[in-house]
Amino acid sequence: MKYFIRKIIPIVLIFVAIFLAGYLYYIRYYNHSSKMPQYTNTKVNSILTSSSVSPNGKLIFETLYKGTGDIIKEEQTIGASIAGKSEDEISKIYRGWSIKKFDSEEVIFYKEEDGFPPGYYIISSLNGYVSLYKSDGNGGKTLVEKTDILVNNLNPNDKERILNNIVVKDADEAYSILANLSS
Repeated sequence: MKYFIRKIIPIVLIFVAIFLAGYLYYIRYYNHSSKMPQYTNTKVNSILTSSSVSPNGKLIFETLYKGTGDIIKEEQTIGASIAGKSEDEISKIYRGWSIKKFDSEEVIFYKEEDGFPPGYYIISSLNGYVSLYKSDGNGGKTLVEKTDILVNNLNPNDKERILNNIVVKDADEAYSILANLSS
């Protein structure tokens, strides 16, 4: 039995070595993507060039609100007034936005805003009282309600949260927090 194993192991090792050498040779000399022909789809009779937008495409506006870190996306169809325009022409139309992606079917604009997205509620302090504001999305806020809850009467944890602003997405959640603060 030992004699049989002593003869088989070298033979198996030789086959493995030959296989690896062949595989490495194939990888090195035959499997290069640069040697493979590259095929692309092209439209011969297209009026629009790749540097202009199609009337059937989409405009996507992404706004990062620094107050929450949320990105709000709005989508529109391109339409006839913008169709066929180049990236430079579109960037002049939409000043204040940077173009994140530009191709014939989709243009993605991006900008960052201070504050909170529109419709968010901010629980904060006004003249020492807990107050509820609603964000306008442009860095401003409108007073919705000034409560009779004194900030100084809150426990230290809640006081710190109010002074740093509590931001929520909907009115129900905001009023639930106000109810918890008043109890």
